[in-house]
Amino acid sequence: MSCFYPEPFSAGTEFESSDEVIIALSPGNRVLLAGERLPHAAELPVGEKRRLRIGRIDDAVCTVLDAESSEPDAPFRRVEIREALTVLDEPEQIALCRARTLTFWRHNRRYCGCCGHELVDRAEECARSCPACGAVFYPQIAPAVITAITDERGRLLLAHNSRFREGVYSLIAGFVESGESMESAVRREIREEVGLEVKEIRYAGSQSWPYPNSLMIGFTAKYAGGEIRPDGVEITDARFCTPSDMPDIPSPGSIARKLIDQWLKQQQETQKG
Repeated sequence: MSCFYPEPFSAGTEFESSDEVIIALSPGNRVLLAGERLPHAAELPVGEKRRLRIGRIDDAVCTVLDAESSEPDAPFRRVEIREALTVLDEPEQIALCRARTLTFWRHNRRYCGCCGHELVDRAEECARSCPACGAVFYPQIAPAVITAITDERGRLLLAHNSRFREGVYSLIAGFVESGESMESAVRREIREEVGLEVKEIRYAGSQSWPYPNSLMIGFTAKYAGGEIRPDGVEITDARFCTPSDMPDIPSPGSIARKLIDQWLKQQQETQKG
């Protein structure tokens, strides 16, 4: 079974490898695919183009390339990263998420926050350092929690976020604040956004979310009290739903959809039982 191995990043034009997997990122959070996989250097010549090495898929070096936004010729296609994550296998998913997160971080971490000097990549670890004052900077990941909340009747809480397109509902989510545990963040976000209390918080899974540098941590929880009161800022509407009265939900590829699908499967099994 293939596996992705992260390595300290390095920039260059030539890398020793039996092959080279190319992650060609373009504006608009898009990536180049060859069918339903990432292209290889043998089929997508890169010549002297500078690339960023981020790790390996088995023996194949993985590199990131800044690409144009124009549409490529067949058999290649350029798709949004979120769509790509639904078709790539797991090692390539990890590589793509790492590529998007690291390129965003390196673009925004070009100068030292202590003295203003230009930073350089460190060869021995995934970090950048300042040759003037010695400060070292590491990629930052922003953890966020997302929770599937069910009530005593087994209904699932779905909410419309003001950033969503009209009619789409999903789960309650939010970033973990400094000093919080993930479980305390779950309680706070739910209390703040819809006015409910929850119990029996259980870890359900996680997903890298490179928009631009999040890690989504999924939970399930049980309703413990309160009345639904959307905050009117992030959440404009929320309600407990059964499988038969659900609104539109997120498309496949997100942990939100995975948690919702798991709940739907449990409901179907309960009805069969």
